[in-house]
Amino acid sequence: MKPWMHAVVYQLTWFVTVLLGNVWALLWALPLAFTLIWRQPPAALAFVATVGLAGYGVDLALQAMGWVSFHGNTAAGPLWLLVLWLAFANVIWHLLYRIPGVWLQALLGAVSGPLSYYGGAVLGAAEPLSTQGLIAFGIWWAIAFPAFVALRKRWPAQGRTQWSRP
Repeated sequence: MKPWMHAVVYQLTWFVTVLLGNVWALLWALPLAFTLIWRQPPAALAFVATVGLAGYGVDLALQAMGWVSFHGNTAAGPLWLLVLWLAFANVIWHLLYRIPGVWLQALLGAVSGPLSYYGGAVLGAAEPLSTQGLIAFGIWWAIAFPAFVALRKRWPAQGRTQWSRP
């Protein structure tokens, strides 16, 4: 699959999960899993699982601290959010790691991260964030997004056994 197609799949995933919630997210996860697994090196799958689960865990921790309140909670948290995180990690692996410069990555994270949460809240997937919450999420994403990109650039590729150095 072409890298830009992963971005399209991510955007579709964002709308399906945010607008339709857990049941549709799980139904959407089946074709999404196929696109993630089909012809992907094991390194890509390991990266997607690692970043996806880490991001999901951070969002659940932020929810537990009261910074955000997602709708559709289950015993394990909102399943739609897990599907969304796995799709986001996939688009980092295939496309977003190409964004040059840590400052540009930080700027994009600081702007697009809070906008994504804000858009989700407007569409009913979460309670609206306060201004302070949006600023805090901007700071978090200004750090997290460049960190995810750096991790991707150093992640061992298929057939390699050592971490790459910058």
